[in-house]
Amino acid sequence: MSTSANKEFLTRFIASTKRRLERAQKVIDSPEHADGRALGMDIHLIWGEAAMLDLPQIAQLAREAEAAARRLGAQDTAEARIACAAAIRAMREGLEFEEARWPEQAGPGHGIEGHPCRVLVVDDSPFAAQALSHVFERNGFEVRTATALAEVLDVCATFGPSILVTDVHIPALDVSELCDRFRAAMQGRRIGIVLVSARSDAELQSCLHATGADDFVPKCAGTRAVVSRVLALSKDIST
Repeated sequence: MSTSANKEFLTRFIASTKRRLERAQKVIDSPEHADGRALGMDIHLIWGEAAMLDLPQIAQLAREAEAAARRLGAQDTAEARIACAAAIRAMREGLEFEEARWPEQAGPGHGIEGHPCRVLVVDDSPFAAQALSHVFERNGFEVRTATALAEVLDVCATFGPSILVTDVHIPALDVSELCDRFRAAMQGRRIGIVLVSARSDAELQSCLHATGADDFVPKCAGTRAVVSRVLALSKDIST
């Protein structure tokens, strides 16, 4: 990304995450039963967004906070609430650190060689999808995004993407069905599918075989890794 784009996405991410952390703190402080499962799912989205924005420290803090939230969901005790609050506080401090060091990390973007290939990005986090699509556009790709199967089919009909880049874990959207419907919609054209997820490499490898996708990239690898894989795949498709 360019410096201005990096700053724009970082600013939006930090503002959005602060709001989520405020909501999380209210859940923890409430005398009512804490829905740790829902809290963990919300923090999981933060993890994915931080990873895609190449913020490893925030991503790691989010993983720890997600684990604390899920423990709270399993057993709502005072100790679990204290641990979850501490993890949320650590995330907030991490965000403040990122804001403070922005002038040090700002610098010129380093683009990958442009390639006129059409890509469809599917993610249940509109922010993560937009951030990734922006990087693709900066590197010469034409991009559309979607968050649901109906949108995917509409984009296939009107845009005709050659490559599908999809998050593996999207509520109410089975990734195997998504891949099958994408292939059917593209009617035998040469296409590629890349899976992106917070899951482990072993889980992604298993999902790769189950869906028949071409490649996978862990979210912790960041947007650059995703674009690099798609670039290599697009060259294979075009030959």
